[in-house]
Amino acid sequence: MPGRERRNITSNTKILVTALMTYIVVCLAGGAAYCYYTMMAPPPAEAETGELPTPKPREKTDEAARKAEETKAKAEAAAKAAEEAKKKAAEKQQARARAARRDLDKVRLTAGMDKSQNGTVTLYNYPRAAQPPSGLYLNPSLAEGRNSCRLQYELYYYYNINDGQGTAWIFGDRAVIKAGGKHYEFAFDPQKRQKALAPDAEWLSERYTGVADEAWLAALRGVIAAGYGTITYYQQGGKSVTGEFSGEAYQHIKDMVELYDLNMEQGKEEADD
Repeated sequence: MPGRERRNITSNTKILVTALMTYIVVCLAGGAAYCYYTMMAPPPAEAETGELPTPKPREKTDEAARKAEETKAKAEAAAKAAEEAKKKAAEKQQARARAARRDLDKVRLTAGMDKSQNGTVTLYNYPRAAQPPSGLYLNPSLAEGRNSCRLQYELYYYYNINDGQGTAWIFGDRAVIKAGGKHYEFAFDPQKRQKALAPDAEWLSERYTGVADEAWLAALRGVIAAGYGTITYYQQGGKSVTGEFSGEAYQHIKDMVELYDLNMEQGKEEADD
């Protein structure tokens, strides 16, 4: 029995020693491997330089975007220029059409007028009798220069002794135009009154001339709008004589104002060009 117990003890000791030696070998092998990989293996690239990887350059992408923007901008500019050219062409065509209509209207309006030249100024007026029937007349005229246009008026009073009225001289210094329920008053400088008397005193005349200003234009346009009007020439506190804007007298005023407006329209368009 004692001998068997010693053999069992010896056998168990061998097993323990073998197991311990195996454990020690495994530990040594693991430690060696750890030391190799931590101490001997080369560091990764970023660990060597201490910097993060540089991103790929975007130069090509930015250049493509810039070229795309330039192409778009050029296309938009070309489209805008084409639109402007189209607009200008249409405006020129419309201006030519207006000029053609204006020329035709001017031919129509001036067909019954007398036309005379004074240097670079063309004068349009209606023919009138040297000795018309006794009465009051408003004779419009138009002076057209290279860069100017004036609407003019002549207030003309004519009296013939044979008309039996016995009005004779008025020596007027005022006039009033009535049209469309409105009154347009005008005062004259007696120093500018032009008088004439026949050698045999058979007839006489009084005359004022001037350039139609805004007040005169407003009165004439009022007559045109109303289709009729009257004008009275008088001396304050003295005699008076009245004429009518009807028939030929009305048409003369209407056509002359229209001719004036056409010339002003033409001058404005030429100035704008």
